[in-house]
Amino acid sequence: MLRFLAKKPPRTITAPLNPIPFDNGLSSIEFKSPTDRYLVINRWPPASNTKSRNIALRPPLHWHRQQSETFHVLQGSAEFICDGVKSIKSAGESITIPARAIHTFCNASSTEGMVVEFGLNPRGQEDEAFFRNVQSYRDDCRKAGVSRSLPQVLLFNYVGGVVLALPGPLIIARPLGVLLNFFGGLVLGKYLLGYKECYSEYYKPEAT
Repeated sequence: MLRFLAKKPPRTITAPLNPIPFDNGLSSIEFKSPTDRYLVINRWPPASNTKSRNIALRPPLHWHRQQSETFHVLQGSAEFICDGVKSIKSAGESITIPARAIHTFCNASSTEGMVVEFGLNPRGQEDEAFFRNVQSYRDDCRKAGVSRSLPQVLLFNYVGGVVLALPGPLIIARPLGVLLNFFGGLVLGKYLLGYKECYSEYYKPEAT
């Protein structure tokens, strides 16, 4: 109905790639074996690089409706924020973020790259599809010089069980975030604007 209003940057074919380079090679994501404890490896540039402040891998404050998330730092140091508490983890250290905890993370070092692996528990069938779509879409928007469509982001989040952290008291902000995913992502994004939950350029099960 409103599909002419949708912003759809040209999509780069990343489905066959593993690892996938982003941000002109500054960062990358690599998916591990399904039998591995961790799902994915992220590689980040040093935080001093101004271009690294908004790389495709950097998540906004968010929470997972049903999954906990465990991070293990392989190289460098990572800064985590979990329910307002900041902590630094160095190579060899791990941290588990409980389900529904508001969190984000980034490279804590201004001079050294960061490599971190992480996984979700319980692991969902579409976890890899979620990360491939979200981060490939974000990088394609960067390449095209356009801002991301909030309804598209919310649709990805809706199917991935991820909710943006909204300001205000949690008793109000949490249900509002869930409703925003449903109405902004599913109703507006999918049914009115014609966005998809998954794009074949970004993810094909047989290509991974």
